Amino acid sequence: MKFIELESERLIYRKFNKDDFPFLFDWTNNAENMKYREEPLHEEQAHGYLNWLISNTNAESVTHCEYAVVRKADNKLIGSAVLMHMPDNPEIGWTLHRDYWRQGYGTEMGRTMLQLGFDELQFHRITSVCLALNIASYKIMERLGMRREAYYNKSKRGNSALNNEWCDEALYAILQEEWMAAKDRK
Repeated sequence: MKFIELESERLIYRKFNKDDFPFLFDWTNNAENMKYREEPLHEEQAHGYLNWLISNTNAESVTHCEYAVVRKADNKLIGSAVLMHMPDNPEIGWTLHRDYWRQGYGTEMGRTMLQLGFDELQFHRITSVCLALNIASYKIMERLGMRREAYYNKSKRGNSALNNEWCDEALYAILQEEWMAAKDRK
């Protein structure tokens, strides 16, 4: 796929650029924001991550499409949304800066990634994975109509915020036909 800019009700989905570094570093370097992910990134690692994001979206064929998500109201970058592992095993995800939690943005971002995957790219099935401890994330998946298909016991080591202990993971999925049926009911 080629990179496609998107919009939803309150958000714009665009490519990352070098000017996004201060905000990206603020969330990737923060232990609270990274609790259910990898270790917080140091400045050099965050620069590498941003460069990787930029190069992915500029590729001829994008298989990992991570969007910089910006609020329409004030043009503020609030996080990222991703559609990855394309086309064979498409998976969605989102990361919100902690200042924007519990405002419905995660659900809006997830819905937009599902629309891209199902309506535009015609995928058959889309998954999403999170640590089972990340209740907010799997609640978003459930609001999106995704169902829990698998629960992996102690399958991923948590970061230092989770004492590097082995954590359970939950895998959610939705089929295109389920997505279409839910849209038809609205």
